[in-house]
Amino acid sequence: MVRAIDGDTLRLASDGREESVRLLALDTEESNRGSNKPVTPWGQKAKEAAQATFPAGVTVTLEFPGREPIQECWEKHRDNYGRLLGYVHKEGVDVQEHMIDEGYSPYFVKYGYADFPAYHNRYTAAERRAQTAHRGVWDQFTVNGFEARNYAVLGVWWYLRAEAIDDYRVAKASNPSLLDSRRDYQQLVELAKQETESRVFTELREYRMAGRHVVVTIGSFQQPFQVFIPNGVEEGQDILRLLDNRYIAADEIRPRRGYAYVRGPLKLYQGKPEMIVTTPDQISDAPMS
Repeated sequence: MVRAIDGDTLRLASDGREESVRLLALDTEESNRGSNKPVTPWGQKAKEAAQATFPAGVTVTLEFPGREPIQECWEKHRDNYGRLLGYVHKEGVDVQEHMIDEGYSPYFVKYGYADFPAYHNRYTAAERRAQTAHRGVWDQFTVNGFEARNYAVLGVWWYLRAEAIDDYRVAKASNPSLLDSRRDYQQLVELAKQETESRVFTELREYRMAGRHVVVTIGSFQQPFQVFIPNGVEEGQDILRLLDNRYIAADEIRPRRGYAYVRGPLKLYQGKPEMIVTTPDQISDAPMS
């Protein structure tokens, strides 16, 4: 262990390598500027709690959210910014459960429920205990003096997204050919080299004009998959209206589904995989045959 950067981010050293780790299931309030979330007194308290839990030199266990070989986990389980994703345990204590129970964070499911059912059940129970006790983030005016974040609204949006991800996990179990744009990113790169027709489960975060074309991105530097709508597609405006009204959230108080299945040919553009979409029918809430 090296140090706690924030309430939900650590800097770890292992086998001669140093990595930032984003703790799964947590989203503490901010103590450092640089994001679109406000810096709050309770965010500082969450950082201090993490620093007390993880003094310099302490040994912790990092558990990845999968059962792949360890080297594959090091490469596969990373967030949009390249940080490792995992659950951290110290002396047999599940740190995520402790932080949720103490009200330093809600049970953060914006990117899916905890991968292991037992963890999901524990974190849900911990959140209920914190809510019942009106503790931490659930008592904004006591800990911050103002409402920094509307967790009631955020929670509804996060659970909408989590349900979509959970449905994908079920579908993936029976149909391994379905791909996740983040976790299966390297496989997408290989398929794009062959311009293979594929079905991909992906976040649709934002779109931008690129010349007269439209590029839809998932907001990841680490896994830069994108959907490409070519210039001259007659149904281009229909596709954009579908994205605006159903999938892409303008902000946290105007939530959308966020996730969709897209079907089409893959190709590489500047070494990055993209899928060509020319009709709204290529975008769906559920796997397409």
